[in-house]
Amino acid sequence: MFTLPVGDLLASYTGDSKVFSFSGHVFDGYYDDLIFKKELSFHIKLIALDDGIEGHFTDLHTRVKYENITTDVSLESFERIWKLKPTKNDPDDIKPINKKDMTIDIGEVIREEIIMYCCNENL
Repeated sequence: MFTLPVGDLLASYTGDSKVFSFSGHVFDGYYDDLIFKKELSFHIKLIALDDGIEGHFTDLHTRVKYENITTDVSLESFERIWKLKPTKNDPDDIKPINKKDMTIDIGEVIREEIIMYCCNENL
């Protein structure tokens, strides 16, 4: 559901970019721990790096139920990096690029950011 092709960006020049937008329902069961009560919407700009892809997420909005608490989520921006060859020294938020089909999975990043938002809002 949240897999994006990046082969063309990786084959291009450093700094080349592509923009994707999503607005729609996330079906129950997609995430084990989140239930979406409202459509999810966001934009992501992917930028080619020398050794991977940088993703700039903007305007992520939804309403979710997490740990039996419903929260309106509104994230202005956040970033992540995906690498062709992550190393042991990389921070754990750097994700690998699927080299078989040259895609990135942004689903886990979205889940992490939503959960962090819910935890901060519901302290």
